[in-house]
Amino acid sequence: MRKDCSTCEFNFEGICAGSGNVYRYGEPITDDTKCCNDWGASFKYFEHQTTTAPRFLREAYNGGHISYQDFSRLVDDYNEGRPVSINFFDAIKCVYGISMVDIAVVLGVSFGVVYSAKTKGFAKKRIAQFASGLCVPEELLLNTSTNDFDKLKKCKELFFAKPNIDVSLASMPDWKMQLAREISATYVHCPIHTAKILARVDYLYWDKGISLDEYTQSERAFILYTAKGTKKYQPTHHLEYYLDIACQPHMRSEQILMSHS
Repeated sequence: MRKDCSTCEFNFEGICAGSGNVYRYGEPITDDTKCCNDWGASFKYFEHQTTTAPRFLREAYNGGHISYQDFSRLVDDYNEGRPVSINFFDAIKCVYGISMVDIAVVLGVSFGVVYSAKTKGFAKKRIAQFASGLCVPEELLLNTSTNDFDKLKKCKELFFAKPNIDVSLASMPDWKMQLAREISATYVHCPIHTAKILARVDYLYWDKGISLDEYTQSERAFILYTAKGTKKYQPTHHLEYYLDIACQPHMRSEQILMSHS
């Protein structure tokens, strides 16, 4: 979707309500393919951008970490092939398809250790451990951009070539088993074997209409399981879920009450 008069918030049924350098305020818009220096996103453009942008940028914006102006600029940079900084763990999720829970399990550390590395940066004593465990050069842990995705794809091959890596990812240390029990009993109300799969999820933000393509296998399972409608409610149209540093889950979903008229 282009940034032009057709997608501008100041286009009021073909009349310009802005003050840019193409049309004057109140002037009819005769060519809506033009764009001026006062362009602002219409709701249609905003909705398109916030549902089709790369996941790591959507989540940074939805989490309140960047403004809409920065979000929109970074989306443009990404779409035009310019490097965009990305948190190392978001890059790993994007390329490897594994979460902070998975990383903690494989490295044999607590979830809090991985959470702190993501939110506060790597402790010096942990850099070699994370680099070796994830098969990445140490410098990538400290400075990652979307231009590094090709490097990470090669690292991914090395990671998944490790002996019994799938068994390691599926293992259930005590803290993860406790998380699965909480998911099963309190949050998703599902069988424990399903909760063990969902326990691999560390964070997700999903609205109806957003493609599931960028989500991991366990995240897709989480969304599909919780988004089902019931006799009382329509299917979920918004879902937020995340783990805090203590590996305690937090979840919010929005459903619409079925009409029985």
